[in-house]
Amino acid sequence: MTAQQLLEKGKTQKIGKEPVVVVPLKDWRNIEARLEEFEMTTSPSFKKKISKARSETKLYSSKDVKKLLGF
Repeated sequence: MTAQQLLEKGKTQKIGKEPVVVVPLKDWRNIEARLEEFEMTTSPSFKKKISKARSETKLYSSKDVKKLLGF
């Protein structure tokens, strides 16, 4: 969602000296999800962790996972 789309969809208000845009919660959650996804895909350490996890061959059963997590 672009800044222009936010302005069209949301309501612009001024709080103090800074303007703010009020958007529906559904749209805000969508923005947050996209930002999180962007941060994950641009993080070098995250890419290394994914690569390492994909190369591991050890598999866990659901019982083992529950036991490790304390359920």
